[in-house]
Parts: sequence; structure tokens; C-alpha cells
Amino acid sequence: MSETRAVQTPGLGALSGVRRALVVGCGLSGKAAALLLVAAGVEVAIYDQRAAAPELPEGLAEVELFLGEAPSDAAFAGFDLMVLSPGVPPGPWRERHARCCPDAQIHGELSLALLVAASWPRSLETALITGTNGKSTVTALTGALLEAGGRSTFTGGNLGVPLSELVLAVARGEREAPEALVLECSSYQLETLRVHGSPAVSVAMLLNVSPDHLDRYDSLEHYAETKGRVFGGLEPGGLALLSARDAFTPRLRRFVPEAARCVLVDGEDDRPRLSDASLELGAGESIDRRALALAGRHNALNALFAVLAARHLGVSLDTCEATLRRFQALPHRMNPIAERDGVRYFDDSKATNVASVLAGLDGFEQTFVLICGGRAKDGDDLGALRPVLARQGRALVALGESAEQFMAMAKGALPCVRVADMDEAVRVAASCAQPGDAVLLSPACASWDMYRSFVHRGEVFAEAVARL
Repeated sequence: MSETRAVQTPGLGALSGVRRALVVGCGLSGKAAALLLVAAGVEVAIYDQRAAAPELPEGLAEVELFLGEAPSDAAFAGFDLMVLSPGVPPGPWRERHARCCPDAQIHGELSLALLVAASWPRSLETALITGTNGKSTVTALTGALLEAGGRSTFTGGNLGVPLSELVLAVARGEREAPEALVLECSSYQLETLRVHGSPAVSVAMLLNVSPDHLDRYDSLEHYAETKGRVFGGLEPGGLALLSARDAFTPRLRRFVPEAARCVLVDGEDDRPRLSDASLELGAGESIDRRALALAGRHNALNALFAVLAARHLGVSLDTCEATLRRFQALPHRMNPIAERDGVRYFDDSKATNVASVLAGLDGFEQTFVLICGGRAKDGDDLGALRPVLARQGRALVALGESAEQFMAMAKGALPCVRVADMDEAVRVAASCAQPGDAVLLSPACASWDMYRSFVHRGEVFAEAVARL
């Protein structure tokens, strides 16, 4: 690292040794990391493989931008820090790092933010959640349980708001540091998670492993072991939760530090487990499954993981049960509702105009299939969607009164299919999507041509996804 120097924003002293940083990738997390570094007085450059200049917030107006084909090694020499966005495979950049700036640290956005959070004066409880399926629900529910138990809690990471946004707001005095962090961690984020210098982890969960992102990993075992990195920072006495039924659990238990407590969830006989009637937590504790507002065994298992974490952190059993009774994921607003064959499905039915769709897609890093159409609003410019569709869309599926308008707008930018109803839309979208993609119901139109409301439209979408 270069010599220490004063930072621009108090509270970011953990970054005082950084003078020049390269942020690779200009999606949501890349922008958040760059804003945090600029606030710390760091000279920042951003590289993005897209040739078109991205829209940047005001705080990044002065950063140096490298776009399109990566420039020569000489352009990347002299950096103290390299921040890799989750969508950026680290291998080629680690090679470039070794050639150009071997003394620089490598972080991801999440890892960078945790480095700063570790310097907060108040004690901090941290829960990290990963897994191929269910991690968004478990993250949201764990955060809700801790909040109900009286903790001020930040819930985010791969789910929702990047941690760097919170860290910067705390440094600027715009909000107080929370007492707890509940963070969804993708395998991509775990690739660059640095244990040294981060807050001690109170709870770490690995819910399950199934084939996913194998275009990025050379084997399923490599992908699973990347997930296992979630346990690296567990404090002595910290809680590691793994599925007793997952084939990779015997292999991944070795990632749990010896001083931590490892619990296997939902075995045949041992507790904790699910029975037909209850969430059996062990030590004589249980919660009636009828208390769950979320339906399905998979959600009961998600709730079991979340409650075990909350109980470890001191939330009472009564509080957990009361929270389960009322917990509902926020519906119809870029809400992840399912994952099928490595494809995530998002309900953004509330996006009834183009501006709402663009806001939802801002920083969205996955390739997506867009389901859109309905009753278009007067004066709305559908053409504003074309650049993001051309850049990041896998296909467009159009239905409703405005289907032909969407087809004409997107022609030549990506494959387009017109369908008659939501069932056909979901089936076609699923056939177009590839593992790692997302399918978005983000209509950019009112719903009244086919549905009672945007809520009804979202419900019909969810039902169609469930039938896949």
C-alpha cells in the first residue's frame, strides 16, 4: 500500500492507505464501490467492457473511464487496490494484477465495505447467507427476525442495496451504524471476500448446492467450494449452518473453523429438522408450521435456517414465531419469486411505465429475458428500453395490447416473440433463458387490458412460474 494520507470523509479511515484504485465493472455494485472510494479521497478509475459510456452518478463525474476492449497493461499499472464487480470473472484480472500491480489488494464491493464496517466503534453482529436456492428469502427473513428482536439491522448485499451504500451513509452521518448486518452472498461475491480485516462473522449459512454458473466454474465441485468460503470469517463460537441432506455438505464442513459450532439442518432423526407439523429447533423448542405465512416445504426449511440464526443471536422464540406469522416478501417490485434450472424469476409487475422498468434494470448485472406489454401509457417512449435490451437482454416476450409496439421497438436488437397469455409468456421465456440468466416480468405498461391490477398480473405470473 502507498503511504497513509487523510481521507475526505471522516469514518473511512480504513481506506486511508489507498491512493489509486481500479474498479472493474460499472453495474450497481461497481458504482457503489467507486462512490465509497471517491469519498475516501482515493483516485479512482473504472473499467467496463461495454463500449457505451454508462450513466454515472454525480459523485463519479471525474473518474477516469476505460471502456470496451481492455487497454494495455501499462494503463493499469500503479494501482493500490483492485475492486472486482461480482459479474467479472476474477481469473483474467488476477493475471493482469500479477503483471501490472502485484502489490495491490484485490477486493469485491462487499469485501471492501466490510473492511470499513470493521472499524465502526459499536459491536457488530454479522450473518452471511449463501446457497444456490433460497438465499434471498432466508436473508430477508433473518433480517426481519433480528429487527423484531430489537436489533437495528441492515439487510442487503447481493439482495437489494449494496453494503457500500450503507457504509458511505454511515460515514457521512446520514444514518447510524446498525447493530447487525444480514448479507446475502453470491458465489461471485465470495470469490473476492477477504476474511482478514473484516468483521467477525456471528452466523454463516450454506443452504444448498446444485448446478449453477458452470459457465464460470470449471466444475460443480469448484462452484461448491467457492460457496464454502462463506465460513472463513466465523468467530470462535460462531454458528455454521449447512443442510444435512445436501450431497456437498460432507465436503464443505471442512471450511468451518474448528472453534465454530457446526449444525446440520433437517437430518432424518437429529434436531434441528422439519416435521410434518413443526420446525423442530432442538433443546425442546419448536414452532408450529402453521405459523408460517410463506407456503411450501422449501419456505419452511428457509424459515428453519433463519430462526436458528436468530435464536443464536438472542432473539426469543416467541418473537420468532410472531415474525413468521406476519412475514411477507415485498410483492411485485423486482421481487425474486423462484429459481428454476439456474434461472431466477423476478416479479416487477408494479413497473407500469418505461421509467420504472429502467430504474429496476439500473445496475442489474444478469442477462435477462424481459416479459413486457399491456396497455401502454400515452407519451411513454418505449424506445428508451432499446439500449439496455440490446446490451443485456437475451430475448423479449411481448403480450397484451401493446405487443406489436414492443416487437417493433426491439426488432434487430434481440430475439422477440409475441404470445397470447402469461402461461405462454413464461414457457417461452424459460426456453430462451440460459443458466445464470433472469426472467423479468417488468411490463412498462398498465395491466387493465388483461388483468384486474398489477397485483393480479403478478399473481398470474407467479402461478405460471410455479407450473414450469
